[in-house]
Amino acid sequence: MSKSDILQLAKGVRDFSPEEKIAREKIVNILKNVFEIFGYSPIETPILERFSLFSFKHVQGENADILKESFKMTDNGKRKLILRTELTIPLARFIGMNQNLKMPFKRYQIGQVFRDGPIKLGRYREFWQCDADVVGIKNEIIDAEIIELALEAFKKLNLEVEIKINNRKILNSILDQIKISKTMQDQVIISIDKLNKIGEMGVKEELEKRGLLREDINKILKLINIEGKNNQEKINALKKILINQEGLLEIEKTLSYLGNNDNIIFSPNLARGLAYYTGNVFEIFLKDKNKINCSLAGGGRYDKMIGNFLESEKEIPAIGISFGLETIFDALEIFQKNNKKTVVEMLFVPIGEQNIKHGLEIVKKLRNKGYKVDMDYLFRSPSKALKYANDMNIENVLIFGDDEKKNNEICVKNMKTGEQKNIKIEQFALK
Repeated sequence: MSKSDILQLAKGVRDFSPEEKIAREKIVNILKNVFEIFGYSPIETPILERFSLFSFKHVQGENADILKESFKMTDNGKRKLILRTELTIPLARFIGMNQNLKMPFKRYQIGQVFRDGPIKLGRYREFWQCDADVVGIKNEIIDAEIIELALEAFKKLNLEVEIKINNRKILNSILDQIKISKTMQDQVIISIDKLNKIGEMGVKEELEKRGLLREDINKILKLINIEGKNNQEKINALKKILINQEGLLEIEKTLSYLGNNDNIIFSPNLARGLAYYTGNVFEIFLKDKNKINCSLAGGGRYDKMIGNFLESEKEIPAIGISFGLETIFDALEIFQKNNKKTVVEMLFVPIGEQNIKHGLEIVKKLRNKGYKVDMDYLFRSPSKALKYANDMNIENVLIFGDDEKKNNEICVKNMKTGEQKNIKIEQFALK
């Protein structure tokens, strides 16, 4: 094996430099802050799960692409395992294994997931999801809260987005009315979910391969692409057509809690292909789709999943949203190039060997006060140390030479303003 083969990444994964990791941590911290403001607490589940958890027929659907794209393995005991493809299913397992939890249970989780799928900007094989979920509330007011949470998160991230919302009961009602069998409906919804990926013609071809009549396919596409000047017009148009209006009423109620917001769009063609969704579903996109045309976040209701795991007919209502760290990071790289290359706030520069020991004591005091301080262990000249600090975007350089030692001072240079002044060590350490 050649050296060039060894020094290569696996396909679909990435390294992150300190500059990139700092930017990613900033996104995570913003999301964590928003989650906690809305009352969500953290949990953690394993990256490795039993394959049977994800292949359970009531979860993703046996034909779901997400299961086909999973990384599967067996352990030494011949048990089938999977690298988790998402965080919602492990949450449902967690709830099922901890049935004494007080409800409602509001949790967030941030972690890596894995899918062996196609690679493009915003889509990778190892990626991070940042999820917030609520278990135990049936009322659509919590659906509205999840969407409000998303709006607040993207506001703090300075990204202009639009939220597309639909209800799986609307799709099922359309398919019922066209007399598509219950056993076929999940497969049809998986195909509809690909509209943005393969276009209308691609969806038509896929549905024909699944055995649907061309006449029925055209009826489906006409209804899911129904037009209207606003959300209410589209809802009213479908009310005149659909017999089962439960999903329309749920959408209407959710939108009533959210008020008028042009960035929330009722889209009857939004499917989210996973079989476990039961009610409202939503996806969030950049307004400028010429930059990144894939969702930054998405989610929905899965009121039956936990009960199915427990082999119970009892419905345990649940809803959640998942933010894609990779797509958000890629969007921010495009719109707001980050230039922070280090966490260091101060670079301490001792001048002369005789000042190093005293300099270490000062650095220790500053670190004890909570400052992020690095010391120039290469002992460069002040001019070279200043150049290094400038290249690394370190805001303050602390120069400590014979004169500073004699006067019990530190020379502080602010690299942003260019201001330079001497401050007594005791005063500086107390700031």
